[in-house]
Amino acid sequence: MLHIIREIEADGKAEVLLDPVSVRTGIERVHLEIALAVELHGSFGKAARALNMLPKTVNKRVRDLEFQLGCAIFERHKRRLVPTRSGRVFLRRISQLLQDFHTLVEAVRRIADGKAGQIAIGYHGSVAHGDLHHLLFEPDPLHPDIHHLPIELSHDRLFESLASGRIDLAIVRGNPADFHGLNAPLWNERIILCLPETHPLADRSLLQWPDLAGETFLVSGYDPSDAIRQLLEDRFAPLEVSPRIVVHDIGTSAVIQMVRAGHGVCLCLEPMMVDHYAGTVFRELSGATGPEYVTSFACWHADSPNPALKRLLVRLRRQYGAKVNIDLCVTKTP
Repeated sequence: MLHIIREIEADGKAEVLLDPVSVRTGIERVHLEIALAVELHGSFGKAARALNMLPKTVNKRVRDLEFQLGCAIFERHKRRLVPTRSGRVFLRRISQLLQDFHTLVEAVRRIADGKAGQIAIGYHGSVAHGDLHHLLFEPDPLHPDIHHLPIELSHDRLFESLASGRIDLAIVRGNPADFHGLNAPLWNERIILCLPETHPLADRSLLQWPDLAGETFLVSGYDPSDAIRQLLEDRFAPLEVSPRIVVHDIGTSAVIQMVRAGHGVCLCLEPMMVDHYAGTVFRELSGATGPEYVTSFACWHADSPNPALKRLLVRLRRQYGAKVNIDLCVTKTP
């Protein structure tokens, strides 16, 4: 079933459109089901009881099928009906066809019910470790047929991608005040500082904002640069210092390489401490009331046509106690 689900989610177009009139045979599905039942049970009477039909009806349907095929598919052998040589090939193939058709129907039903399918999740920033990594790459054990498709976007493109339907859910670091849709707070990540290992402050395990008054802060344009700028200005305002901020249209990893080269320092999130970036160090950063944190939010639209999204939102509420209005999260297309 998995390959069918992936094919449906891929939304591929058929190379050739089939005219159903051109493949009409006069054989109905009931003919095939009865033939398989006769093969299984070995007689018209037993097949009829299994199908809750009259034996004469089963007999007639088999004869009709043989007429359409132009050959016998059963012969009597020691008081039991067994397939002929042609019948064995025919029954083997139709058995596989009916199984494939059943699997297709079940896959479509599961997708329509939100029990299977694919959820496109947009995000920005590092996913090396932590809650975001788990969400993107670890399936829900309760719904293993729902697959997550991670799509990395710059922060300023997340909401337009939601509106266009390119993604079903956006994970936004920081308060999504400008988003006109539904959102729920999820997890918190501690803000840390990345600086060159040769920096005079690199020997200290804990840094505070006054220690950084003269630093140049490098910011990735893929992240919420306006929010980061506002954070820095707010923290340095009591010191009557205007921070030097330089925004580059590169990812966080590239910004860290600039830190390594001595162009400045940058703010990062705690999961990045697990990775090793040669020539740099990560240090804890404390504000006036203790560590600084950023909250990640799940954002989505109430009229999302993806029924699997509701299952994911239930998972998020279960894991994080998020105030997710499940009843209003999905509208099925007619």
